[in-house]
Amino acid sequence: MKQNLKLVKEVKIERPEPAKLSAEESIKRTKQFDKRKEKFIAAVRQGKN
Repeated sequence: MKQNLKLVKEVKIERPEPAKLSAEESIKRTKQFDKRKEKFIAAVRQGKN
């Protein structure tokens, strides 16, 4: 069976500029780190299946 292959153009990956956080937002994120870490670990564990 012969597959039809398409030419792929080079894709340039552009990352968005990092958001500039205020001091209050930085403190808030630091305090919520444990919750975010647990969600991240749970997502990684689910993805391995």
